[in-house]
Amino acid sequence: MALPAYPQAMASTAMQLVIVLVPLAVYGAAKRSKEIVYVSVITFPLVAFQAAVLFSESLSCLSTLQYNWLQKLIVFLAVIFLCKPLGVSPKECGFLLPNTPRSILFALSVGLIYAVVDSVSAAEHVKPSVETILFQLSMPGLQEEPFYRGLLLALWDKRLGRPWKVLGVEVGVGCIVTTAIFTIGHLVSLDNNWAFAINPNIGEWINFVLFCLVMCWLRYKFDSVWPCVLAHNFDNGFAKLISWMIARFHPIG
Repeated sequence: MALPAYPQAMASTAMQLVIVLVPLAVYGAAKRSKEIVYVSVITFPLVAFQAAVLFSESLSCLSTLQYNWLQKLIVFLAVIFLCKPLGVSPKECGFLLPNTPRSILFALSVGLIYAVVDSVSAAEHVKPSVETILFQLSMPGLQEEPFYRGLLLALWDKRLGRPWKVLGVEVGVGCIVTTAIFTIGHLVSLDNNWAFAINPNIGEWINFVLFCLVMCWLRYKFDSVWPCVLAHNFDNGFAKLISWMIARFHPIG
């Protein structure tokens, strides 16, 4: 999968973060909340660092591969080692095992539901390569979930708490903030002409927001980010397979 040019990708990331974090920082300053200002400021370089690694051309040493395996692995490892220096424990980030084995079945069920929805609503149905299947079943969730539903969620929740209760679990401010960053990061960007581009598909916006909220709920419910990783990867990988099966057995036109 071709990645955007590095300067364009970094400019898009900066724009996305400004959209989400600047209003939060201004609100925190107006309310004289050092906690909001601090966590807004610390979030900016963390997300920028993630983008700098993911879109780095100098790290693309496995040039024969289609996807950025190495970059995603580096982000994953960095997140694991960054939690303590940033003042959150591995437990607070959800890096420990789930509190019940039932989480595995629950995560697989969530992933399968999303895979069906994503494959049915896909714009096109094509046969995926072996690398595509292996990558989607392993790397997206391994990098994104520990970062968004792990480290960032923990940073915001530790500073601002978990004041709401949804379906039996306490939900924090971090859920809202990380959902906003994740969704805007996928649907708002700068195009090849460096013009502001926003995905006009309302259905995709709803899908991304609901996906993030469900992943946050899984993280809170089972005190672990690993069910989120499993559900995320199961969704991505099986969506590709189901989409191909649709094209094979029910060709359009």
